[in-house]
Amino acid sequence: MLIVALDFPDTLTAMETVDRLKGKVKTFKVGLELFLRGGFEIVEKIHNRGCGVFLDLKFHDIPNTVCGAAKVAIENEVFMYNVHTLGGFDFLKKVADFNREYAEQMGVRRPLLIGVTILTSMDDEDLKTIGIESGVKTVVLKLAENAKKAGLDGVVCSPEEIEMIKKEFGEGFITVTPGIRPDWAAKNDQKRVMTPKEAKKAGADFIVVGRPITRAANVAEAAERVLKEIS
Repeated sequence: MLIVALDFPDTLTAMETVDRLKGKVKTFKVGLELFLRGGFEIVEKIHNRGCGVFLDLKFHDIPNTVCGAAKVAIENEVFMYNVHTLGGFDFLKKVADFNREYAEQMGVRRPLLIGVTILTSMDDEDLKTIGIESGVKTVVLKLAENAKKAGLDGVVCSPEEIEMIKKEFGEGFITVTPGIRPDWAAKNDQKRVMTPKEAKKAGADFIVVGRPITRAANVAEAAERVLKEIS
């Protein structure tokens, strides 16, 4: 499934993009900047267009604080949200248990809970600067293992780790992949990238594309080109 990242500094432009794409794209990513501008009002507006929301706020705090944030996400019936796997196994399990139990208590569909591994803007050299010598793929695999054991639905990873994760944890463990750059688009600040076609072939469940679509002269046409690649 294609998820379009609404990485805009204002809600008006974001909603104009949703309106241009809503017949083609079912789910949109709301990240930090847009959420801080529009809060859950922007989530509600997207829902009112008949579309789902991937709430990309990368929760990373003590378990009690993150469960409190998760509570609000669940109440607002987002399709999916994420937490940082670097919070550790106990943290992940507490949030996963809460996500399941509170959604059941509220009588709403349980949001997909996805763990962020290593950001796609980072590579082995970046990890060394923070004292991690193991390399990206080794670290991603360990973080994904913790997420799987803790009961998360899947992980955010770069396209380069999809096949490894699917082989290790099975097809049912979801991979959400940013760092998707068509041949006709610039890489920008992404380092571990693939084309949409390559990511789909590797087994990606959700492909997140932002600037190649949202900064295109014709966003609908750009979305169509990506959809054609992954169809």
